[in-house]
Amino acid sequence: MENFIVSARKYRPQLFNTVVGQSHITNTLKNAIVNNQLAQAYLFCGPRGVGKTTCARIFAKTINCFNINANGEACDTCDSCTSFNSGASLNVYELDAASNNSVEDIRNLVDQVRFAPQLGEYKVYIIDEVHMLSTQAFNAFLKTLEEPPKHAKFILATTEKHKIIPTILSRCQVFNFNRIKTEDISNHLAFMAKEENVSYELEALHIIAQKADGGLRDACSIFDQMVAFTGNHLTYKQVVENLNVLDYDYYFKITDAFLNQQLPEIMLTFDDILKKGFDGHNFLIGLGEHLRNILVSKDPQTISLLEISESLKARYIEQSQKCNLTFLLKALALISKTDVNYKSAKNQRLLVEMALMQLTFLTASPDAEKKNDELENAFEKKSETETINSSTQSKVTALQEPEIKLATKPSVPFEQLKIKSAFSLNETRQQQNNKPTEASDIPKEELLPKEANKEVTIEDVKTVIADYATSKQKSGARQLAVTLSTAEIIFSNKTITLKINNESQKENLMAIKQEFLDELRKLLHNNLICLELETTADETQGKAFKPIDVFKNMSEKNPALLELKKRFDLEIDY
Repeated sequence: MENFIVSARKYRPQLFNTVVGQSHITNTLKNAIVNNQLAQAYLFCGPRGVGKTTCARIFAKTINCFNINANGEACDTCDSCTSFNSGASLNVYELDAASNNSVEDIRNLVDQVRFAPQLGEYKVYIIDEVHMLSTQAFNAFLKTLEEPPKHAKFILATTEKHKIIPTILSRCQVFNFNRIKTEDISNHLAFMAKEENVSYELEALHIIAQKADGGLRDACSIFDQMVAFTGNHLTYKQVVENLNVLDYDYYFKITDAFLNQQLPEIMLTFDDILKKGFDGHNFLIGLGEHLRNILVSKDPQTISLLEISESLKARYIEQSQKCNLTFLLKALALISKTDVNYKSAKNQRLLVEMALMQLTFLTASPDAEKKNDELENAFEKKSETETINSSTQSKVTALQEPEIKLATKPSVPFEQLKIKSAFSLNETRQQQNNKPTEASDIPKEELLPKEANKEVTIEDVKTVIADYATSKQKSGARQLAVTLSTAEIIFSNKTITLKINNESQKENLMAIKQEFLDELRKLLHNNLICLELETTADETQGKAFKPIDVFKNMSEKNPALLELKKRFDLEIDY
């Protein structure tokens, strides 16, 4: 039986031009070779399977080639290149730092550096997984790395650059390898398939490339596995089944169901996905990627971000025309939130199903959304109208109550009923406009006739005000009670004048002036009573009853209060 060589080794690049997806690295190395600007040490960093060790071997082969091409490539035919291709070259020394990471291993390496190469000009030392070296081994390597012999070149390769000490980084030229694009991997797999006489579907190669996650070595391994499974014929369906990858058709189907608000079909599709052994979290992540691809497909400028085949790209463009941009943004936000909460949820299936229900609700068509908005606005307007009508009806009822009461008294003439109703209506309108009704503003001839009002004396006024102040004292309005009890009362020509000690007391009383006046008229049985408020000429004699005034007066007598306020950062209610 012929020995089988895996594709990752069989199709390993032998020249810089055959390296996949790292042109920025290969072009720099070729220019350095052509211009004879070789550094003593290089550091190749990047993910697994992107060509770090391969580029290091090609570089070692090229600088020892006897017939280097003008573009910086090795001739691949001279004795040096031939020995290198067969693995018999003595000019390349590879060290696996994962298993040789001690100081003693580095000392053995340093001892070998002193010997010049027998064939060729340079001796290249490739140290793979260099981040696995111990700190002591790094320190033992520093001097040799900084000032090696003229014939020695070092190439360090690592997947974890952050673990390398800064003193090593400063002595190397650092090259960062990128993840290989899906399209580049797919093209390389197509080349391998043709060389191996394997028929394929382009969608199958794209699935393998995406599963490799930017690593060409992983893609080659998956390719060999799929060829062994399918028997030299790669189909999309077989690759999806064998790799346990969720088919694109599921996501297109669910998205169409979102657009048509077919919740039962969505729930059944999700149940079918779970029955086939797929994880709910992976489904959620895949759905987010699918909606992201739809969002990217809506603009011709961003469609190049899709790393998929042309046929699949056409399906995305077609579905993107059906999806609303607002829906996509809200859906992605909802999926992102569900993704965050997935691990902490006790019922993870219910969490995903709730997200699918909400996504279905988001897909209401613009006409349906507009109709719903109109219905909501109509309902709100109806509620406002009912509220206004109810309020108006209550006000009308309130206005009609005096008429009913007056109508039951045969002693009140009809003319007096009209005057009373007009007075109540005028007072109600002014209260609605937040303008207190001043009794002095109403012409006296429009009020009830004099014979309907009781004669009032100064003693009656004082008694009524004292009783009112007592009632306020009991109800908790102590400042108002003090203001009324300390005010000077003057009664002349149906007008009650209260002389208040200061402006603060006057402001407090002005806030309830109309209420106070109505109470006085009721208690004195006289609707012609008017009320005026004045402050005494010497306002400094009055006592301040606002907290800030009280504090000022007390702090003048006892300055220690100011220190107390400052120390405890107290605030005074103004």
